[in-house]
Amino acid sequence: MIKLDELRVVLEACVEENGLLFTRDQIDQLTQTLYDDAVKNGVPEQITCTDSDEGIRFEQLKAQMVKHPGLLENLSIRF
Repeated sequence: MIKLDELRVVLEACVEENGLLFTRDQIDQLTQTLYDDAVKNGVPEQITCTDSDEGIRFEQLKAQMVKHPGLLENLSIRF
């Protein structure tokens, strides 16, 4: 399970690693949006959504990130 705070840490590290200029608020908004969409809508039918308090599964995060290929270009997350 990937918790919201863990996703934020990953995104912060990727932003820093790539020299992108995001404010803390922008990273928080990006994290929350990606997480919420993965929990609610961003997963294939065969993957059941989890309670947002528990976290999201790797498959849910992967499905969400694949929806936004431009985001992956600037992050070192590879699936």
